[in-house]
Amino acid sequence: MSSKNPASKPLSIRSLPRFEMILYALAVAFWLFISWQTVRQELARPLFGVIVLGGAVTAYAVKNISQARSQGNAGRTAALAVSLVVNILVSSYVVLNFSVLQTVRVGYATQADYVLAAVFIATILYLTYDAYGAAFAGMIIAVLLYSQFGYLFPSWLYHGGLSVERGLQVGMLDFQGVYGTLTQIMGTMVAPFLLLAGLLRSFGGFGLIVRGAFWFSTRVKTGIGQMAVISSLLIGSINGSALANTTITGSFTIPVLKSTGIKKEQAAAIEAVSSSGGQIMPPVMGVAAFLMADILARPLVDIFVAAAIPALIFYLTISVSVYQINKRETDSQSLSKSRVIEEIPEMRDWLEKDHPKQHSLSYRLLEVLQFLIPIGVLFYQLGVVRTTVMRAGMFAAGTMVLTGVGFLIASNFLDHTEDFVAVPQTTLSQLGSGIRDGLESLAPLTIVVAAIGLMVDTLFTTGLPATLAFALIDISGGVLLFLLVITMILCIVLGMGMPTSASYLVVALLIAPNLIDFGIPELPAHFFVLYFAILAAITPPIAPGIVIASGIADADFWKSSAEAMKIAIPVFVLPFAFIYSPQLVSSEVSLNMIVTAIVVIIGTTILSIGLNSRGFSARLPEDVTPAIGRLAQIAVVLVGIVIMVVPK
Repeated sequence: MSSKNPASKPLSIRSLPRFEMILYALAVAFWLFISWQTVRQELARPLFGVIVLGGAVTAYAVKNISQARSQGNAGRTAALAVSLVVNILVSSYVVLNFSVLQTVRVGYATQADYVLAAVFIATILYLTYDAYGAAFAGMIIAVLLYSQFGYLFPSWLYHGGLSVERGLQVGMLDFQGVYGTLTQIMGTMVAPFLLLAGLLRSFGGFGLIVRGAFWFSTRVKTGIGQMAVISSLLIGSINGSALANTTITGSFTIPVLKSTGIKKEQAAAIEAVSSSGGQIMPPVMGVAAFLMADILARPLVDIFVAAAIPALIFYLTISVSVYQINKRETDSQSLSKSRVIEEIPEMRDWLEKDHPKQHSLSYRLLEVLQFLIPIGVLFYQLGVVRTTVMRAGMFAAGTMVLTGVGFLIASNFLDHTEDFVAVPQTTLSQLGSGIRDGLESLAPLTIVVAAIGLMVDTLFTTGLPATLAFALIDISGGVLLFLLVITMILCIVLGMGMPTSASYLVVALLIAPNLIDFGIPELPAHFFVLYFAILAAITPPIAPGIVIASGIADADFWKSSAEAMKIAIPVFVLPFAFIYSPQLVSSEVSLNMIVTAIVVIIGTTILSIGLNSRGFSARLPEDVTPAIGRLAQIAVVLVGIVIMVVPK
């Protein structure tokens, strides 16, 4: 339905504001550079990372300078303008002097180098604050201060302290820190998939998901809540942020859920939990899959296979919980067309008017194929050709452009308009929106990942991760369950308010090695920390996902958090099952894996029913007190937990 996509408004270069023109030009130049590097592979990875970070900072600054100016925020405008100038100067200097910096000045630098490094690191810290707030930027600053003054700390936190020069070497000049491996991964693995996601969205992929979820909800009993779950899970897999997904899908799912009789706190909870769950859905997993593959040095297909069963269990768990809520709260078991038109204006053209071509089998098949073919190319390149992730992602993105244009032509033909003159203009509009959306999604993620690289490399230089591992084992007394609970708390704290890729990187590099040192296999350890880093978005008292969802629903935050916990508690238990039954997250499908998954699904179903069903008291004899009914419900909850966690 390309012609109905809001992104398909005619794109006239002359009518664009100056900053908009610059952004489109940056997007074109950036993706052409990525395409060139994909084909030629001529640049060293550190140099490639420098250019990717420089492009990301430039795009972020240009976009937000325009926004700050329109808001009349002179201070932010000036700070972003200074950041832009610093970025251009430092990036140009590093690119022009790359060979000298990498080969001649290793382990030492000139005074000018140190000044530039200090200014650029300060710029990255400011941009991190601008994009993700004071809490995360403050954590990184605290790490930098700790690296300088470690000798002031007691016990296992003590270290000798780094000199300022050593800190700047690690932070940037030795192509670690902001220019380190994590930033390079953003260019080689994450960027192509954010481009693909941008193109999928601009060519109507998200709209297709919403309509498919609507179709499902009109044909399945209590399917209204399932519509929110399905659309949020699918769109969330493509997005790299649970918070962004809550904003995107919650704007239409929450009003629809409320209009059917579901309490506003429950509507907010359903959306927040579902949006978080999208981050663990293969194949994209909020880009965490690509980061995990690189960190573990394993084929991406292995990560997809390992993530599939947990994602299925997650969906079934949420589905059962939502079924229970729908069953007892909704005033209707169907979703009317008029209600959707009222609550989701974006679907008005599709549902309100009679479009014969859009209801024909050939049209629907073509519309689905335009998105399935690029995904098929992606899996073929990864699974059969075994090419690099970067090449596979760019091939898929290129295929999306071809199928999107092909669908536009076929759509005009089926409509018998033969208005092929409009095809180039519509194509330019959607292509421009897609490549810009891809760069705008990549820019803040690259900045925060560069900041995380600075934090992680600095911490490793101080030796804290190694001592932390011993400290955690000592605190847990060598008891695995205690170690897992402590790890869970750390992951939730470190993951609060961050996008999936950023939160996973922090816990994967700082926390997961502790579990592996304890004897836990790599994949279960990494999936354990990934799940809890993601669940930080819905964990009180911060719960930024609940903040957004409750704001959209006009609901009470604490009541929404309580409802979210009732839905998500089985998911909080699920990562423990990874550890005690590691075959659940194996890269090889086996009978043992399937049997274990079935048993865990039974456990999560019992647990979900125990938490969300109100049928216990109704089924008990009249002479039984409510307290006994509550005890029976608690017993069911405990049975579900035991079935999930007991080793199999």
